Order: sequence, then structure tokens, then C-alpha cells
Amino acid sequence: MLQAALESGLVRALSRRADNGAFPLAVAVVALAATLSMSVPFASLLVAAVLMAPRRWAAIALWSSLGAALGAAVLYLVFHHLGWAKLFDAYPDVVRSGAWIEATRWLTSYGVASLLLIAALPLPLTPALMFAAISRLPVAEVLLALWIGKLAKYLVYAWMSARFPERLLHLGRRRSEGGAR
Repeated sequence: MLQAALESGLVRALSRRADNGAFPLAVAVVALAATLSMSVPFASLLVAAVLMAPRRWAAIALWSSLGAALGAAVLYLVFHHLGWAKLFDAYPDVVRSGAWIEATRWLTSYGVASLLLIAALPLPLTPALMFAAISRLPVAEVLLALWIGKLAKYLVYAWMSARFPERLLHLGRRRSEGGAR
């Protein structure tokens, strides 16, 4: 219920700024907040933002990926300062999850590059951030990997969101014209 209220509030905040020239920056702030909350998946908010301003899909993807990467980097630093014992106590379900095991394997094998890949895929990022923080990867490299990975993913999501309604309407028109004959 709290997650739904937070998500609804973030969508309302975006909708009030959709006509503003700084809308992509507002989406970046929402991406940062959603990432820090660890309870609201940002992808649905990204799609909503692009549907509000489809012509600015690339700027929205660029700025929101930066906001999400900064939020993830803050989480990385928080997890880094918590240490193993506090992470196990604070997040027992995450530390025992399959995502944790997979993130641990990837990070052990591929280091920062695995963070880029995990950030680019529709996978949970929090377990990877936790393990990366404990592994003490360089913060600048982590931020860059998170940003590039999020940028790749968000560009695809934003492009598809900007193009989808147009294609759906075109398909609907073709079907209604064909069905009317």
C-alpha cells in the first residue's frame, strides 16, 4: 500500500511538470527518489513520463538514467558503510535470495562490468549493489557502470514507449478500415 501511494505521488509530481522545459530533470529527480526508496520500480514511471512527453524520450532516458545511477551509487555507499553483519541483519531476505547468489557470482567473475550488465538488464540491482559495496569496488567505476547500464536500458524502454502508442493507433486504424469493407 505504501509502495502504491509513493508510486502514485511520483506520477502526480511528473504530470504537473510534463509541459515544463525542465521535465527531463524532474524525471531524473523521480528516478533518484524511486531508486533510493528501494520499493518503487522506476521502469513504470519512466514509461509514464515518456508517454507524457514522447518527443523528449531521449532526454528523459538520459537524465533519468543519471538520476537512477546516482541513487544506486548512494545505496552502494550506504551498503559499503553498513558492512556484512549489518547487511545480513537489515536485509536477510535479499542476502538469501537467488538474485544475491547470481549477483555474487557475476561480481566475483567480472567485477564492475557485471554491474553494468545487471543495470542494463531487467534484473534486481539491490543484491548486486550490496555485494559490490562489500567487495569495495571503486566508486567512480561503479557510478559509471551503473549510468551506462541504466542509460542502455532506459533508452530502449523510452524509445519503445514513445513509439508504441503511434504503432498501436496505426494498427487499430488499419484493422477498422479493413473491417469496415
